[in-house]
Parts: sequence; structure tokens; C-alpha cells
Amino acid sequence: MLLRSPMMSTSLKSSSGRGKRSPSMSSSDEGVGKDKRGRILDAAQSLFLRYGVKRTALDDVVREAGIAKGTLYLYFNSKDALFAAIAERLCAETLRKAEEAIASTSSLTPRIVGCLDASIGSMHRLTAQSPHIVELTESKEALAAAIFNGFNHKMKNLLRKVLRDGGIKRADAVEMVFAAAVGTLETGDSAIKPYRARLTALIDVLMAGLRPSGSR
Repeated sequence: MLLRSPMMSTSLKSSSGRGKRSPSMSSSDEGVGKDKRGRILDAAQSLFLRYGVKRTALDDVVREAGIAKGTLYLYFNSKDALFAAIAERLCAETLRKAEEAIASTSSLTPRIVGCLDASIGSMHRLTAQSPHIVELTESKEALAAAIFNGFNHKMKNLLRKVLRDGGIKRADAVEMVFAAAVGTLETGDSAIKPYRARLTALIDVLMAGLRPSGSR
């Protein structure tokens, strides 16, 4: 199970065109713009996790971020656009952590475990901290569905490459390791160390069974 959600309606507008650098914008102006956009996203995500998306108004975000309401609208034209940007950032950060885990070692099992913990274990831990994270990851609306579907596709391709580099080309191997990661959550403590320890033991067994007989 990845971030398996569909999130936001087809009527939502992407915020990707807002706050882009114009030909006359200096690098310092661009840095300020990025900082303000980041502050807005940080404030909104914090409020969404504390109170839920439905109970959070744009005025709440403005107060939390310490900005003028007009500044908010320079970057996001609605709460839906803000919601979409948070979903995009969450997926991008998760993907980056998975890529870093894969790049940190050449050993197959640690690469798989690091990738799975970044995409599944960490999200489970975040959900445990706030029940409202479900609104971010399991919304039925269409724009977020596209965001998370795209993320899931990238994660599967990333893991598929890791498996192939390890000599495992079985078509359903990716689904197997994801199932192992989800199942491991149900068998004990989901904190990083115990979760990774149990997942490592399971992935070792799974890899031994999936490797071609000549390479065992």
C-alpha cells in the first residue's frame, strides 16, 4: 500500500503557475517568494494535521503563517489549490527520501527496506500522529487522485528498477514487497528501528525465494 489516495476535484486549479519568476524578478525576489510560499504551505499543513482540512479556513492559514491575506492569494487562489500543493510537496519529499535510501547502499535488501520505509512506514507513523492526515492521503477528489496516482507509479518504477538491478525480474515482485511492507506494520511496533528490523528479515526471505536458482 502506497499513498493510495485520490485527493481533489477536477475543478481545482493547479497552483504551479503562481509565484513563478518573471523575466524582471531578481534572485533575491525569487528567494523571498519561495520562502513565503514555503511558510504558507508549512502553516497550512500544520493546521490541516491539527484540525483537519474541512475545519481549516484560509483566514486560519493567514494567521498561522503571519502574512497578509493578499499575499496568500499571490500563491494560491483557493484552499483546494493549497491542498493540492501540500499533496504535491508530501509526495515529492517522500520520493526524495526513497531515492536517498536507495542511493545510500548497494545491497539489495537495505535498498528495498529504505525505499519501503520512506513510502509506507513513514506515512503510517505520520498517520499515527494525526488522524487528519487521512484527509490528505485518502480524499476521493480527482486532482489529488492524479497527484497520488502519479506518485505511486513513480514509486513502483523506482522499486522495480532496484529489484531488476538485483537480478529479480518477476512481474509481481513489486506488489509482493509492498504487501510485505504493509503486513509488517500489523505485526508489531511501527517505530523506525523495530519496523525496519522486522521488514529486513521478511525481505531477506522474500528475496531468497525470488532470486533465480543459479544466483542463490
